[in-house]
Amino acid sequence: MFVNRWAGLLLCWPLAGVADESALSQVMQALAAVPAVETAFREEKTLAVLDAPLVATGVLYYRAPDFLRKRTLHPHPEDYEADGHWLTVETPEAGRRQFNLNGYPQLRPFVEAIRATQAGDQAALARYYQLEFQGTPADWSLRLTPRDADAQRYVAAIVLRGRNGRIDSMETLEPDGDRSLMTITPR
Repeated sequence: MFVNRWAGLLLCWPLAGVADESALSQVMQALAAVPAVETAFREEKTLAVLDAPLVATGVLYYRAPDFLRKRTLHPHPEDYEADGHWLTVETPEAGRRQFNLNGYPQLRPFVEAIRATQAGDQAALARYYQLEFQGTPADWSLRLTPRDADAQRYVAAIVLRGRNGRIDSMETLEPDGDRSLMTITPR
């Protein structure tokens, strides 16, 4: 459940052609040029065992080079903060817990899906994922397929969509058919 929550805070085709590589490079440069972001999010999780999707809303914060915070406000408060190699999770039920991401290799790919994308760190993304880029810098999608077998147990792919130096959405597709779609809007 814990891993699935982060898989919700982002398949197997290689980068196609020089034009796509150039466009991906331009998008990564535009994302890297953004020093900080504060956005609202709406996350809708569709689970086969439920009749209706679960909906959560909150705020995402990013500060270069490696700080990311997902603060869920509704339906109940949750706080996930990744700073460097540390992940801090805080919920009313369980309190505050810290994890060194180096000791939890199954968590790091989920954190890096959005953090490394927002940082424009293509090398970090390529360490954890096979990348498929489509579109132009003005309207793009980036499909991330986990390289690690442990990560593949939790996520089939993460698809990020955006425009220029902004991420607009992150869709997480799970192997069992469940999915989540997080839409991100500027505040």
